[in-house]
Amino acid sequence: MKIIDISIKDYPYKVYIDRSLLLNIDNYIDVNRQIVIITDDFIPKIYLNTIKDKMNNPLIFEVPQGETSKSMEIVYSIIDEMIKSEITRKCLIIALGGGVIGDLAGFIASIYMRGVDFIQIPTTLLSQIDSSIGGKVGINATNMKNAIGSFYHPQMVLIDPNTLKTLSVREYNNGVAEMIKYGMIADKSLFNDLLQTNISENIEYYIEKCINIKKHLVLKDLFDKGERQLLNFGHTIGHAIEKYSNYNLLHGESISIGMALMSKNYKHYDLLIKILQKHSLPFEYEYNKEKIFNYIKTDKKASKEMINIILVKEIGKSFIEPIKITEIKKYL
Repeated sequence: MKIIDISIKDYPYKVYIDRSLLLNIDNYIDVNRQIVIITDDFIPKIYLNTIKDKMNNPLIFEVPQGETSKSMEIVYSIIDEMIKSEITRKCLIIALGGGVIGDLAGFIASIYMRGVDFIQIPTTLLSQIDSSIGGKVGINATNMKNAIGSFYHPQMVLIDPNTLKTLSVREYNNGVAEMIKYGMIADKSLFNDLLQTNISENIEYYIEKCINIKKHLVLKDLFDKGERQLLNFGHTIGHAIEKYSNYNLLHGESISIGMALMSKNYKHYDLLIKILQKHSLPFEYEYNKEKIFNYIKTDKKASKEMINIILVKEIGKSFIEPIKITEIKKYL
């Protein structure tokens, strides 16, 4: 078992990484307390059945798969049912699934009765290495992804790498895209491993490696106002493309395109394209530039006429560059 301490002042928690961890969930939580499980209708039922069978009649919500579930309507409906079911402030909310479920369940935990305990059980590679760590929770507004949210940390994160066995190749590579991002911004050796080896043979090591990179940046910048923004490499354009595609592109696929566009004037561009191709990730997409630019103008990272973009000067070394928002057009 790997244990990573996320030593945030006043809100410390641990990340546990262990195969077959779900079979022993009663070793980590009090299964006799009031428990609410939030998951989606696409996640293999074996994971839900494995944990609920060890609990005392948990309240279970299965929402539709995808970004559309990160809505105020879904939040209201779940909270209304929790109130009707007499769920108290002493409950525990479990987020069982990918990044959408983590964002949704964490947001509900942050506002239900002014805040209740929750834990993350991420079942996708992307959520295991990225979205389950760092405390960002939220839902989407009509015209902006993650516009409604807060920073609210879980009590713990439980990662069972065995859940990756049921991912499609596309969904697995969706998570690899964020691994590539970590390599690009902070760790050349990670990038080289992704380029040259089969990481799936030692996936626990790479999950731990990615979490430690994010941990390092989060502890320096809890509220995403400085160095933590390096984690947004490829995301400013990527989020716009993701929305433009009506979420037909997965998050990691959109970020891959964003990374490629932000790298096209740098000497590492060819290596980035090579690694994206190795993992069947896209690096180009047909889009309307003005529509993409209009989406970027409403990006929550934009401020007046300025926006911070993330650039990689060489693999493993990145920096934040404030630019006029109109200058983003040169990357499109």
